[in-house]
Amino acid sequence: MKLSYKSLSIFIGIGYFIIGILIIVYKKFFIELEPEYTWILGGLLIVYGFFRAYRATKYIRQNEQ
Repeated sequence: MKLSYKSLSIFIGIGYFIIGILIIVYKKFFIELEPEYTWILGGLLIVYGFFRAYRATKYIRQNEQ
């Protein structure tokens, strides 16, 4: 598999997902955050990570054929 932008985008999406989980668990993102903001920011990063990885895998599968 050639490492292209879209295949690298899958790993970046996984990274966003992991950062979102870490924000929720540790309640920090460079500074101490209020609990409701950690859930909002962590949730947004998790959703964006899934979206980015899904879009990249969909693009790769369509262009394999």
